[in-house]
Amino acid sequence: MESSDFRDGTHMARAFRAGVEPNRKVNMPLRRRWWQPVRDLASLTTRAERIGQQMGPLVDVPALVRIENEHWVFERVEASTLVTLTHRLVLPQVDGDEVLGVTEDLSTAIEVARCMAEHDGRVVLIQPY
Repeated sequence: MESSDFRDGTHMARAFRAGVEPNRKVNMPLRRRWWQPVRDLASLTTRAERIGQQMGPLVDVPALVRIENEHWVFERVEASTLVTLTHRLVLPQVDGDEVLGVTEDLSTAIEVARCMAEHDGRVVLIQPY
């Protein structure tokens, strides 16, 4: 064989077309893996249910958001803050009521409702929280 035969790839192409001899092939058994999502995720599901029961019923908590320097700032709600909230501000709409927020006392709720009525012309309901 000449070196020019290897450069054009004719022998290599013939080897790929012919394949590997049967006695030189590697024999590997096919191993099937069965994924059973119900069994595999059962521990995760039971743990989530147990923690959910310990936490108690879900409560609708409005997000505490303020805007500083044209950026939205989200605040965490502490349990002590939730205990002090007394009145909810609700904006009645055709497709359902929209909760605007929650205040710590009745005077703050009245002040917010008054400002909304004066500036936006909207009626805001004040409900006990």
